[in-house]
Amino acid sequence: MSVNTKLASSASGALFFTLVVIYASGYYQLVQSHMMLTLILTLFFPLVFFPLVKPVENDDEIKRILYLESGFNLVCFVMICHWVDVSYLDNALMVFFGIQTMGFIWVQLKTHAYLSVVVSLCLGGAIAQWIHSSGNTLYLGSAELLLFGTPVPWQLKVIYGAWLIQLLFVEYKHVLPKMVPAAIHIASYTIAIFADDFFHARIITASHFLFLNLCFDFKSPNWGVNNLSCLQTFTKIVCSQKVQWSISGVMIMISVLSFWSLVG
Repeated sequence: MSVNTKLASSASGALFFTLVVIYASGYYQLVQSHMMLTLILTLFFPLVFFPLVKPVENDDEIKRILYLESGFNLVCFVMICHWVDVSYLDNALMVFFGIQTMGFIWVQLKTHAYLSVVVSLCLGGAIAQWIHSSGNTLYLGSAELLLFGTPVPWQLKVIYGAWLIQLLFVEYKHVLPKMVPAAIHIASYTIAIFADDFFHARIITASHFLFLNLCFDFKSPNWGVNNLSCLQTFTKIVCSQKVQWSISGVMIMISVLSFWSLVG
């Protein structure tokens, strides 16, 4: 790959990431602006356009996560509408987080990603600690919520970031050098970091992108223009065995120390 091609690929990646951040931010702002938009964008949109879904790599797992996160979106919508006592809905959210965490760990055990299991256990434990020390979800007006009435602590955000890096660059290293999926998830995480409610923002945007991935297959090397966000040199470095072990080791260390700080 020539120098010009490398520069073009890097530039296209940076531009794509910026556009995704803008898109995700606008999408989340719309979801929060009115309950009808919440209903349309998070629940009706996937139903109406489900015929566009096509077979993609790992689509069974993607659909499982999408269905689960659609349940999360439904619970949040019911919270906004005040149709059910919030304590019951908070219990539903606890079940959601429990099932999602166990699902990730089950897949990691199935694929022998044992180092990733350690990070997921820290993430699950941190979520449990956050929920345990919190109260009931608060309705903030329009279509805004504060899950469990307490902002997500910085330690949990850090652990989630470590979990995401482990997922994108270790478990899903086979997707590289295509950086489109990584750019999308990192953009979603970035929006969540600066949102009033971290998990609400992360799951709302992530579920939307999961559905779009089922329709457009962002993981495919042929998606988009040639060399869009394809970082060959980065991939060679990241996919080396030594770097893979280093990434996992650092992510485990960050997760364990952050969890210790949270519960200590």
